[in-house]
Amino acid sequence: MPDLLSRRRLCVTVVSSALMASCAGRVPPPAAPAAAPPGADSAGLAPPPLADAATTSAKPADPASTRAEQRRAIFEAAYNLVRDKHYDKSLGGLDWPGLRKRYEPLAIAAPNETTFYRLLNEMIGQLGQSHLEVMGPGSPGRVAFDSDGPAQTGGAAEPGLTVRVVEGRPTITQVRPGSPAARAGLRAGFVVTHIGGWETRTTGWSARPLRPIEERFYARVAAMRRLGGVPGSRVTVRYLGDKDIAGEVVLERELPPAKPIKLGHLPPLFPEVHSSQIGDVGVLSFNLFLSEGVLPQVQNALAGFRDRGVKALVLDLRGNPGGQGAVAIPIAAGLTDRPLTLGTLRFRDFDQTFTASPALGARPFLGTVVIITDEGSASTTEMFAAGLQEAGRATIVGDTTLGAVLPSQIEALPAGAVMQYVVADFRTPKGVLLEGRGVQPDRRVVETRGALLAGRDPVLDAALVAARSGKRR
Repeated sequence: MPDLLSRRRLCVTVVSSALMASCAGRVPPPAAPAAAPPGADSAGLAPPPLADAATTSAKPADPASTRAEQRRAIFEAAYNLVRDKHYDKSLGGLDWPGLRKRYEPLAIAAPNETTFYRLLNEMIGQLGQSHLEVMGPGSPGRVAFDSDGPAQTGGAAEPGLTVRVVEGRPTITQVRPGSPAARAGLRAGFVVTHIGGWETRTTGWSARPLRPIEERFYARVAAMRRLGGVPGSRVTVRYLGDKDIAGEVVLERELPPAKPIKLGHLPPLFPEVHSSQIGDVGVLSFNLFLSEGVLPQVQNALAGFRDRGVKALVLDLRGNPGGQGAVAIPIAAGLTDRPLTLGTLRFRDFDQTFTASPALGARPFLGTVVIITDEGSASTTEMFAAGLQEAGRATIVGDTTLGAVLPSQIEALPAGAVMQYVVADFRTPKGVLLEGRGVQPDRRVVETRGALLAGRDPVLDAALVAARSGKRR
């Protein structure tokens, strides 16, 4: 099943979505070593379990030796997962054994765990695909790196604001009502200059060239991660408010109001579904594609709009990183009276087509449908939006989606590490590869700081216009 980037941080799979390919930080590709240390190229031979090593010697274990064994075991397992389970058996023609010889000795000898995982992910990133990542014990997702070290890894609690790049600057685009950020007077349109001791920025997230939309995405992720932490902790936010007047607030972090859901190896997920009606248009937003906590509420909202005779629907999927790919099928089925194909997954040994068909006797919502997307819309969200767009069932308004579409799974590695790895490719019904491209909107509309400061949402406004001018199915 395709997957998800989590709204708070990044992606996962279901499994779920998970995250992008190579946010490895500003570390240049390492040069091939003149001579690999003995045993650096393990040629597929995994080291003995660490527990066995600890009990077979009367001498205390050497910390450096134990660390090297752990790293070698993690590296070996990650290397083998890609080699044996990636959907493309040729790995795009990469010299996978050669990359191992180049990176493994450097990773094993890395001065710290941060550099070890950076190098390992840099090797995996040579595939140039999303949803490929190795994470250390306790890490909620890929870390964005600065020249002075790794970013904080964040946590589930946050102060209730969303930061995105607007007109080239990290800007508050949403403040949750009643949250610490709202109580402190922060508003959409304020530019965030510092979070804690970190100066916000919008570029320089990877050793590889990034598309502009990826730069905006990673800036968003880095800001949201630094805002996150443990419940009750505090974070200082410095900002430029109206007329660029500087301000500073100290915000307490609190858990989101949604009930947390645990899914596999992922950190707790906080699904949210919101529905409202603006005149004759229903507006529905949800932040994850999940069978629990999302699908029933979405289906109930669609039925309610239908029963009230609502003529059009706006699905606001901005910031929705995906989730369980199969959940896109029943949601799409609730919007059509005939079979509708969302696209085809190409696994290592077989293909699978996602087809949404209304159940016998079902009463789908057949009014006009408009979907809003942005750079945070990814994975399952992209499959869903592209399928409805190509079928002529939905108009896309907003910005291009992230282009991180590859289905993946998460698997445990030695020493508490986990890996997300790609298991399939995806093509739209018309054969378009969305990976690295994203869903192109029918009408591109983006936020402006002036509109946000004035309390307006120009993207939603444009979607409402499109919904009222569209045709019913």
